[in-house]
Amino acid sequence: MNKLATFLLGFLLVASFANAQEEAAESKDNGLEEKEAADGSVKKGCDQRGYCWGENVEEAKSKYTFFSDNMKAKNYSQETLDAFDYLYTNAPYVHKNLYIYGLKLYKALVTAETKKKDAADKDLIVKYEDKVLELYDNRGRYFGQADKWESEKGKYLYKYHKDRPDFNDKLPEYYAFYNKLAKRDGENTDDTNMSAYVAIVAKLHVAYKKANQGFSKDPNTKKQKSAILTANSVIENADGKYTDVQVKEYTAKKAAAEKKLEELEANFEANDPNFKKYKSFNEDWLMDEYDFISDIAGKNIEKAEKAKDERELKSWNRIQTMADKYIMGMLNIDCDFINEKLGPKFKANPEDLGVAKKIFGYSIRKKCTDGPLFLDAALVVYEADPQAAMANVISGQYIKRDDIDKAIEWKTKAIELYAEDPSKQAETSIDIAKLYNKKGLKAQARAQAFKAVEYDANIASEAYTFVGDLYITSFKQCFDSSEDKVHERACYLAAYDMYQKAGNSSKMAQAAKQFPTKTDVFTLAAKGYKEGAKMNVGCWIGGSTTIRLAK
Repeated sequence: MNKLATFLLGFLLVASFANAQEEAAESKDNGLEEKEAADGSVKKGCDQRGYCWGENVEEAKSKYTFFSDNMKAKNYSQETLDAFDYLYTNAPYVHKNLYIYGLKLYKALVTAETKKKDAADKDLIVKYEDKVLELYDNRGRYFGQADKWESEKGKYLYKYHKDRPDFNDKLPEYYAFYNKLAKRDGENTDDTNMSAYVAIVAKLHVAYKKANQGFSKDPNTKKQKSAILTANSVIENADGKYTDVQVKEYTAKKAAAEKKLEELEANFEANDPNFKKYKSFNEDWLMDEYDFISDIAGKNIEKAEKAKDERELKSWNRIQTMADKYIMGMLNIDCDFINEKLGPKFKANPEDLGVAKKIFGYSIRKKCTDGPLFLDAALVVYEADPQAAMANVISGQYIKRDDIDKAIEWKTKAIELYAEDPSKQAETSIDIAKLYNKKGLKAQARAQAFKAVEYDANIASEAYTFVGDLYITSFKQCFDSSEDKVHERACYLAAYDMYQKAGNSSKMAQAAKQFPTKTDVFTLAAKGYKEGAKMNVGCWIGGSTTIRLAK
């Protein structure tokens, strides 16, 4: 009996082992296995083609075939929706096509229901819209590139939610979402997402102003703010009329007023939920947002201009216009705002790059570049990020101050920074040549003009015309007192050579009118003068020219 029991037990173990091997072989033959989704979760029933059917393989295959066939046929029936729901519930990782088709399906359902207008089921529209947004999230979850699909989701989030009753209450949440996209994607931010961002930023500041009314209008708040303003004017001591004792006294008063203001703010925050919710979306925040948006818009406008992409150019110009109108419009920025609001901050900390950028940017937009802060702010911005365009702006400021040496110095820096753009180097060299001429340094002006041609031969006509003008305007300096009627015309002959080199026929004609006459040449023939002969020019011009006769 014991031998029989042992035999039977052994037989059962062998049979069980064989059965397990058979199941494993069958599973291997089917090619089904588990795989890891992008978010680390497990995808079941995955075949060699990349489809993961879940636990009910045959049912999922049948539903998928039905669903995909209907989607290809643009059949958005309830049966199609039911098949999608089964797959989305039981095998949401089946294949990325589930999301491609699913998004197409639900967007079509949103459109179809919306077209019913007054008869539309608004709750159903919300349901469909939310499913679209959810599908973008889960595509990234199961198939990767979550950032990409989050950015795609952004194109629909604002569009779907902006008219919902709770939209304004959730503004900080929408801001956090779109701010995340804009900071992450930078100049690659989609224009649709940036348009939504501008609108949300503007709405948030409106909400701030409304929530802040009680605090701003409170008599105690006004009293402390007034005390701070008075103290600032004394501490700044612009006219030197306050003593050190008075400055010290008002510094203490300012500190006391600021402390009291903080206490008042904390009290409002504790008793007013909206004040607490929106208090950070103030003027300073709005200025930062305007700069952030304008930076991204500006880079995209520049890219679109270079690529001659009219659609992108139009879109990003519209976004910048929105920011100017709805954000800067609320700030009421003008030259006085720059000097009075930002000036004290900049003077207190002249190395503050953020404030310097604001002063620089706002001054350009509001045509306040003659203001007392503009040049200093530009220098701080340049120091942080040396750019050729900024060097040119700074040079322009020194030109206004009639400091030509400094202007030339900054133009020279611009040329160095334009190392990858010979055409800009050439243009800037011409600018420097004109500055040398303004100083009366004509030889240096000519050398700089010739250098421009070395950078870019396309500027030759302008450069040689400029040099020709230098020669013509040198008559009084070099030849006015000469008794040699032929040689005194040398500057015009040399100018003609330059105009000819430039291909400037009108200037050549003007110079030709000043050539020596046939009589003058004949009279001084003893000096070797004759038509076609070479003649040294002399003065600063130097070199030689060919004698030609006035017609």
